[in-house]
Amino acid sequence: MSKSKFWLSLLLVLTMVLSLAPMAFADADYEAWEEASGIFNTEETDEELYQQALEEGATVTLYSISSRCGKVADAFMAKYEGIECIPFDISTNDLLEKVTREWESGSPTADVVHIKDQDGSMYIENIQQKHMFYNYQPADIMAHVTDESMKATQTPLYIELTQLFYNAEAYPDGSPVTNIWQVTEPQWKGKIMMQNPLDNLSWGSWIAGFCVGDEPDRLAEAYKELYGEDLVLSDGCENAGYEFLKRLHDNEPVFTSSSDEIAESVGTTGQSDPPIGFCASSKLRKNEDNGWVLAPVNLEPDTGIPAANTLYIVEGSEHTAAAKLLVRFMLGGIDGDTSGYDPFNTLGGWPVRDDIDAAEGSVPYEEMNVAGFDAEEIYYNYNTVRDFWQMLG
Repeated sequence: MSKSKFWLSLLLVLTMVLSLAPMAFADADYEAWEEASGIFNTEETDEELYQQALEEGATVTLYSISSRCGKVADAFMAKYEGIECIPFDISTNDLLEKVTREWESGSPTADVVHIKDQDGSMYIENIQQKHMFYNYQPADIMAHVTDESMKATQTPLYIELTQLFYNAEAYPDGSPVTNIWQVTEPQWKGKIMMQNPLDNLSWGSWIAGFCVGDEPDRLAEAYKELYGEDLVLSDGCENAGYEFLKRLHDNEPVFTSSSDEIAESVGTTGQSDPPIGFCASSKLRKNEDNGWVLAPVNLEPDTGIPAANTLYIVEGSEHTAAAKLLVRFMLGGIDGDTSGYDPFNTLGGWPVRDDIDAAEGSVPYEEMNVAGFDAEEIYYNYNTVRDFWQMLG
């Protein structure tokens, strides 16, 4: 071998070694942090964690997609004197960008993150890979979350839905639509409001949910129940989920940039021929303040996949005891004090625990028609369904 080839080979070997070194150090860091933080110890009591939190720095930082995080922080500090809770209300995309940038720099600011994992990416790319986020599931509290599928991939806080709404003033006898296939009928052309799935991860996940698992079979059955005949699939439609999306798209829905805009358009009084619209179920809580007459529909066969709000502890957190204590507090605790969960327990949201009642006026969640949620099914089919929607024009 010539000297030049020898040195080139040596350089390549050294480059490979150096490129692998950060990964090895990262793995070691993970293991060290896991052991030091006790992240997998789910048996600690509130009192034990409180004392540990006072010793480790007496502060905890919360990144949340809800403006209600400020109320949570105030209630937490009122209960656990001496611990400062610093809340940040951040939109989903900005939150992910911020927490990732800080974590990759080696100086994570957030201890606890409140977000939604509607497309399964946080479970597949973070939890499974031990990358940035960890599920902390306190045993005593999780014993009251009886839906195993709900806690299989995440630490669920509460559930919201993408629901169909109508104007109760214009339709005093009830919803003009009861079966989801009815939104594809000619009389609703140009009168269905929603957000564009191409512009929003949550909505992209929602349409993906119609095309996976047993949902296509449920849609086909609902079609036959409504029309008395079997569904005939169009060319390019693999199953009833894709067929539904095609017909919905062909009915020229009106796309908006927010659920608030949909809720206002549907729920404003004084309309003789208002639209109907799919939007976040949580908008129902704004009826009283805005004078809306927004009314939800419990569609057949369902309203799509649930949107579970979830909590994560950030890897590298230096305030793990306080983070655990905050997660327990937000989940509703175990001592009967639910002040950490109460800000989220409003109309249009449902508790995941069997020992916390939903807000007054809520339809019990077990009576809601909701599609099953499989994080892996959504994750691995998301782009296929999104591309299908895009090709519809």
